[in-house]
Amino acid sequence: MPQPVLVTIEMRFLTSEDPRAIADRVRESAAMIVGREALEEFRVRTMPLASPKKPPSPNKTDRREFP
Repeated sequence: MPQPVLVTIEMRFLTSEDPRAIADRVRESAAMIVGREALEEFRVRTMPLASPKKPPSPNKTDRREFP
């Protein structure tokens, strides 16, 4: 019988659906494929594609000079 190995699979995809719901479906699928007791770890990370809105920067030409 071959020695067991630890397998890591990475995948990235774009979606507008609920990431938690998709992660649950992928986790269940993986558990069905390898068996629940064999699934060592399952992590999900999401990253927004749009950058957060920054406050407007002060206009450099709008400086007031005082004597």
